[in-house]
Amino acid sequence: MTPKDPGPAYCLNPGCGNPIGRNAGSGRPRHYCSDACGRAYRRAREKSPTPDALAHSAFAAQVADDLARAVTHMLQLTRAQQPLAALTLLRVVEGDLEDLKAVPIQQARDQRQRNADIAQCLGVPSEQITRKLSADAVRRRMDSRSLRTRTRVRLPRQAAPPTTTAPQGVSTARIPSHRRTPADGGEVTPSRARDPDRHPCGPAAVLTRALSHLQRLSGKPLRELADDSGVSASYVSRVLSGERCPSWKVARLLTLACAGDPAEIQPLWAAARGQVPTQRQSLPAALRGLHLAAARPCTDELGEHTRLTPHAITGMFNGTALPAWEDVEELAHALNAEAQPLRPLWNAACAALAAPLPSAAGPIPR
Repeated sequence: MTPKDPGPAYCLNPGCGNPIGRNAGSGRPRHYCSDACGRAYRRAREKSPTPDALAHSAFAAQVADDLARAVTHMLQLTRAQQPLAALTLLRVVEGDLEDLKAVPIQQARDQRQRNADIAQCLGVPSEQITRKLSADAVRRRMDSRSLRTRTRVRLPRQAAPPTTTAPQGVSTARIPSHRRTPADGGEVTPSRARDPDRHPCGPAAVLTRALSHLQRLSGKPLRELADDSGVSASYVSRVLSGERCPSWKVARLLTLACAGDPAEIQPLWAAARGQVPTQRQSLPAALRGLHLAAARPCTDELGEHTRLTPHAITGMFNGTALPAWEDVEELAHALNAEAQPLRPLWNAACAALAAPLPSAAGPIPR
């Protein structure tokens, strides 16, 4: 193949993928099979959230949750007439408020809102938004929050509310956990899965890590993976670097080209897109997807970072037993991932476990 013959090319629109005929000669090469396909791709790119935008949304949700807990605890201290403790907690609330103000500003920039409109909402000069709350300043504030939270006041954890309402007749009894117990009856070694130095990656970063690890396991170079999946090499490179969040069609093609299991990737893709997982997805497959994104560490290594036994971890991956939510949360943190996207799948598994078995004479459910 000569340098002037770049080989077969395909439309950059992930929903198309048709081959593009390139005529020999000079001129700018075509990237879309038609002008209409190019316009559709650009419209979808504007609507599709980037990994940075998804990270901003996840960070804002985390800060809002921390702020709500801090305000609730501060109300309790005020009613209990503990002014010194309330004043100490006020410093935490003020820091959370600054974080919560910075992130929506960056979210507005992600939506291409003007600084003048943002400043008008806050009632401050536009120059203050540009100077004190620039994109770099917001990024530094997000990175420094992990250092500031190490010294923040310890608040009592509240049970996370379920994201879906349990159907009538579904038992809400707590599922027993499968945690290691010391043989001598002493204290259990604390879990390191939620150590302050460990910060779970957002859903978009987890999807990128999973696809990148699949590509490394396949041993295929970038050009060969692009040819096997029918996607342009430039787009594959942007997906594997985290610059682009692919459509499900592209994510599935890349998974199949690397001999992976799409069932393990689909929950990660849904979380990266900010979508609620469907009932067709299963909790064990999602956990295996997180395991893949973490480069598949052995169960003994995961057991060292958690209070779960290796046998229990294997059962969670295989789906032989339904774990308690705190076990799912701890395993997700040990895999350096957020656990909250798994909550709908865990709720669905609990509902399926409590549902009555179908009659032997009845039709087989599809």
